[in-house]
Amino acid sequence: MALVTGQNVADALQLTYADDTAGFNQAASAAQLTVGNLLTATALAAENAACKEAALQVGIEIYQARTSVGGQIVSVDFTPGPYRLSVWLIRRVYALIGPFMNPAGMVG
Repeated sequence: MALVTGQNVADALQLTYADDTAGFNQAASAAQLTVGNLLTATALAAENAACKEAALQVGIEIYQARTSVGGQIVSVDFTPGPYRLSVWLIRRVYALIGPFMNPAGMVG
């Protein structure tokens, strides 16, 4: 019952899984916890495509934050972008997981 695996993250980044097995698995595990904690138990068990895609995108961002210089996006002209692991990590995937979110977590 996993929304994303380390192999999924490696494949999406077109990298060799065996080169950094621990890193890919850790990013996938963190993404699973981050996205999974926002979902209802039914949605988590169903593993629908939208939730899996959201977890994959979060896993990619987590892995790239670990491996990029300073943990931030660098554009073609080498200007740094915003830090990857900010509040926007989940906000970028809200459209995918919105219908499946646990309303108990939406207080406040």
